[in-house]
Amino acid sequence: MRTGFFLALAACSSPAMDGAAADAPVVVDAAVDAKAAEVPYPIVLAHGLFGFHNLGPLDYFYGIAPVLEAQGRQVFAPRVDAVQSPAVRGAQLIAAIEDAKKQTGARKVIVIGHSQGGLDARWAAAHDADSVAAVITVATPHRGSPVADVAFGILPGDSTAALNVLADFFGVATDGSSTNFRAAMEALSTAGAAQFNLDTPDVPGMRYYSIAGRSNMAHADACPPAAADFMSTWDGSVDPIKLELAPVGAILESAASPAKPVHDGLVTIDSAKWGTFLGCVPADHLDEVCQIAGQSPGANNDFNCLGFWKGLEQFLRAKNL
Repeated sequence: MRTGFFLALAACSSPAMDGAAADAPVVVDAAVDAKAAEVPYPIVLAHGLFGFHNLGPLDYFYGIAPVLEAQGRQVFAPRVDAVQSPAVRGAQLIAAIEDAKKQTGARKVIVIGHSQGGLDARWAAAHDADSVAAVITVATPHRGSPVADVAFGILPGDSTAALNVLADFFGVATDGSSTNFRAAMEALSTAGAAQFNLDTPDVPGMRYYSIAGRSNMAHADACPPAAADFMSTWDGSVDPIKLELAPVGAILESAASPAKPVHDGLVTIDSAKWGTFLGCVPADHLDEVCQIAGQSPGANNDFNCLGFWKGLEQFLRAKNL
């Protein structure tokens, strides 16, 4: 099985109930909290399964760290194992969090995870709660993947051809019998995700925020109301899904019947919701991290990826984070 399979599993999702209770809506503007602006927490960015290993020197979070640093943040983007369970990757993330604290002298950090990186972030927070001020997840499959279920034979269908499209795009391959492959795949099934959620409860008092992408020309009214004003900036836009994501998105829609889910090509909105759901942006799974190489998110879509990340940083300051 090609490794595009893992990325798809790491990112797809299925409908379910929300996570923790939401905070009140927040308006973000130039007048951010003075104390938070004075000493903001460092940010640790947690990447999804695989990263973009065939894209040479490109960072996974393309151009995002400089934008956050320009806002006064110290930013760390560690690498963890490309294909592994959230527990293994989460332990590696804890080591990176502790290193970030050591380098900065900060008591805590904020962890922002994209795709499976959000599960790693939740695991790290649960096992090193004193070091994490907040967890933000972007397009994370908190409730598993219908695509993983198809691969396991739990749901009918054949995912091979569509997943090979992603495998070719990301330029990697793996042995389907390997332990790390099975661990990653198991965690991304709906049953595996449910068990992960039982084993990894939210830390009492810690703040959890989540964001989803809406693509395949879905409109803003397909999403719940935004809990932060900056998330509504691009409500008038729709996103055409990238060709690399379309085949898996089609499997996702057929597996998650009877209703077609709103998704970013890999993760449904319902699965991406956790804690305080901030809202949706008109972006597919690559657009959310400004890939590929900062290119336009698609024809007639004015979504500004770097502007989104700047708004997220301002939101965190307004929350004294």
